[in-house]
Amino acid sequence: MITKYTKHALFALMVVVLAGCGGETKAKTFKVTGKIHSGGSPITGLPPGDRPMVKFESSETKEPSYAKVSEDGSFLADLPAGNYKVTGSAGFMANTEKKGPGMVSKDLKVEADVADLDIDVANKSKKK
Repeated sequence: MITKYTKHALFALMVVVLAGCGGETKAKTFKVTGKIHSGGSPITGLPPGDRPMVKFESSETKEPSYAKVSEDGSFLADLPAGNYKVTGSAGFMANTEKKGPGMVSKDLKVEADVADLDIDVANKSKKK
């Protein structure tokens, strides 16, 4: 026979067990902010719906992450610590075989927040 006390005890046990489920600890992330541009000028003239792109590819996992790029070219990404290949593109079409100028890559080590990361798609040098 289940008493009122037993029901409460079972309910409390269930709450404790469920509280332990899904309690994965997320890795600490760092904010990476900067601006993508072409020679200091905003990237304009892209087809409707197309935007500059900033991709971060983890050197360890090869997993890509994409930054949110605003109209003025500023971007923000939240990334765990690690080494990344950062690729900036003047738009989706710059990622195809028919690409012209408009794509640049550089290496980035994330150990803390990174501010003012400069991605100049007109400058092909790999500045860090």
